[in-house]
Amino acid sequence: MSDLAGGGAGETRRRLLVFAQAARALHGEPNLDALIEWATSAAAELSGLRAIGFCFLPQDASPWWTEYEPLASRFSQLGDPRMHKLLVDGVIGEAIVHSNDLDVDTPDRPEALAATRSLAVVPAIGGSGRCYGAMLAASPEPGAILTDTVTALEALCAHLGVALDNHAALAHLAELEARGKEVVHQLQEAVRPLVPAIRQTELGVHYVAADPSAPTGGDLYDWLVLPDGDLHLAIVDVMGKGVEATKHALLVTHALRLLAVQDCPLDEIVMRADGLVTAQHPDLVATVLVARYNPDSGKLRLAGAGHPPALLVSGGVAKEVAAPGIPIGWPGAGSHGIVELELDRADTVIFYTDGLIEATKDILAGLEALSHFAVETASYPARALARVLVERALTGAARHDDSLAIVLRRRSPLQTARQRPLAALVHRFSPTPAAVPIARHLLRDWLHMVPVEEESAENVLLVASELCSNAVRHASGEPGGITLTAEVDGDDVVIEVSDDGKGIAPFALNADELPDPEAEEGRGLFLVRTVADECTLDTGDHGTIVRAVHWAVVGSQLGDSVFQVEDSVSYEAGAPR
Repeated sequence: MSDLAGGGAGETRRRLLVFAQAARALHGEPNLDALIEWATSAAAELSGLRAIGFCFLPQDASPWWTEYEPLASRFSQLGDPRMHKLLVDGVIGEAIVHSNDLDVDTPDRPEALAATRSLAVVPAIGGSGRCYGAMLAASPEPGAILTDTVTALEALCAHLGVALDNHAALAHLAELEARGKEVVHQLQEAVRPLVPAIRQTELGVHYVAADPSAPTGGDLYDWLVLPDGDLHLAIVDVMGKGVEATKHALLVTHALRLLAVQDCPLDEIVMRADGLVTAQHPDLVATVLVARYNPDSGKLRLAGAGHPPALLVSGGVAKEVAAPGIPIGWPGAGSHGIVELELDRADTVIFYTDGLIEATKDILAGLEALSHFAVETASYPARALARVLVERALTGAARHDDSLAIVLRRRSPLQTARQRPLAALVHRFSPTPAAVPIARHLLRDWLHMVPVEEESAENVLLVASELCSNAVRHASGEPGGITLTAEVDGDDVVIEVSDDGKGIAPFALNADELPDPEAEEGRGLFLVRTVADECTLDTGDHGTIVRAVHWAVVGSQLGDSVFQVEDSVSYEAGAPR
């Protein structure tokens, strides 16, 4: 304390260095706890005292303390310091409390300050006048806290107040950003209908706005299962951008939906929609492609109005399917006849808006590139294929327009002879990484006996491997804590993996975006959701069960063998192997 009492150039330089560090340590620290901990340590260095603490006063929560040496200070025992008359002026920011000779019989002295003879309470006040809390310094020695020490603490708390202002502002911005994202999500949900469940049909969609800051634009789609079981699908590209374009696109999609529900003939639907929307909005211009798809027969009918041609990918070849017509908003708007296709099993049709082929400003080159990408990635699941097509088409290109891709694939069953389905595979094993390849091997044998076509079998195995690997990480560790079940449900294969752990994040299957490459978890379940046609999760204290369904992958059946596996030791498949 002699150096502090004497002051001098050395002490002044030391304190200035502390304040220089504060510029970086306080104003550049995003973590609130670390920020206050540094300030508390700096206060101890400036004062030479061990009984240093800061009480933070949140606006919507109870006060909390950060102490330099809790055994020396005992400040946390004060609770809310605003409840003590001795401290209240300094805590609420009205004045600095400084006493160097507290009498032991001082009225209203808190028990935690029973041995304190020297005390300073310095508020941390932000630029807006808000008091974020107070720094307390105490000593059992009288005269231990000099005026220049209080001045130094006051300067430190001024830094701290501004730093807490910045932290509060950043937290507020983060909250606004989160609210904005929620508004964007709600808006997107309002204008983009959920993917309908269609028998023997796989659907995927991916959209990217021209302006990353704008959640929607003039490229919209709509799909609806009609009363007769057919799928109504509409792709609309309105001239313009932003919310105004979204409003106009919604008018068109709603008009087309209304007409489809009223059983309007497909060759008249564009013309009649034009009459409905342009009566109130004569400046609206939109290209349109309307499809009607029968999932049982695979019959697809198209009516177009100035929209880019669809792409049919079949047998490793992409073919343009043009549906000519005049856009809505132009004189004579309507389709020039109906184009009809009959999709074979695994045939894929890709619908898109012109932003996908105009990104390079060479439409023919863009269309050729899109066709190439479509053939190259035709085996991808529909959801993944839609995303990949948009991402590849926009890679390295200047984005001037919204981009939308929709994938429709026929998923009818294999046309083969039927016998009774194979019994379910049930394999129980312990949560060790070495058990996963064994489970995969046994499942491969079972899929061969079902049988499942080779490409689909690889997808089933990939999903099962990821689910088993996740289960190994999350299981309790008890022997036999994981169960892999595979069964045939009609033409589908159902994979179910359960573990006896404490559960995982229930939203793990809901995210559409690829997890961060540096994230420790999430990629496996993202892959499962991408590859499987259906995926559900049941998680909690009872453990986790993930169920993945692969549609229409079963071929001819081979008998009714019992195939049961227990504890990774042996299994039975009708006869000894």
